[in-house]
Amino acid sequence: MKQLLVDRWKNFSPHTVAIMLKSSIAILCLSLFIRLTFSVANNGNVQSFDEDILRWVETLRTPFMNSMMLDITALGGLALTLVLGMLTVAVFLLSSDPAAAIHLTITAFGGFYISMWTKAIISRPRPNIIPQLIHASGFSYPSGHSITSSAIYLTMAILACRHFKSIRNRSILLGLAGIMIALISFSRIYLGVHYPSDTMSGALIGIAWALFMAALFSKKHFSK
Repeated sequence: MKQLLVDRWKNFSPHTVAIMLKSSIAILCLSLFIRLTFSVANNGNVQSFDEDILRWVETLRTPFMNSMMLDITALGGLALTLVLGMLTVAVFLLSSDPAAAIHLTITAFGGFYISMWTKAIISRPRPNIIPQLIHASGFSYPSGHSITSSAIYLTMAILACRHFKSIRNRSILLGLAGIMIALISFSRIYLGVHYPSDTMSGALIGIAWALFMAALFSKKHFSK
């Protein structure tokens, strides 16, 4: 049975395997997002977990951490992600890579719209368990910062990986994107404007969207 599976995988090209892997992880992330959303909507055990984590995070607050988290959360804000996205698109266009520019543009705008639509579905109020260190308007679930940062930074890393053949270098790029997403998501919890489940769900749907677009805009179909 094992040998049969191995032989079957050998029939697929590396490019096809990459698309299948991206699609599978995207479906997994989307499934986890849907499950978490149902739990939040039905007032499951997630609420008590969220509140416990927020109270613990409050104990970590210091003036230095407050300042640092304000800077980190700005990396996932609309203004900075828009500027970084535009600069990256400009670099792709100047380097004669219009497919990458289109890929990033569609992914970025899609992430913004996904954030707006999903927030309207659940309409979860923002937490008031701990003092909020910044003002944030709109609904809480899911975190818009987590969605957009996951979609945009992961897509940038995936597109950058096209220029590196080494698995090590690609892993570093994807790892840096993961660290960026994690820090931005944590900053929203630290500042008291999101529950942990808000940022977790935002990261899940943002990653799912980025991987779905990466599978769709494969280099085989949209080459330089």
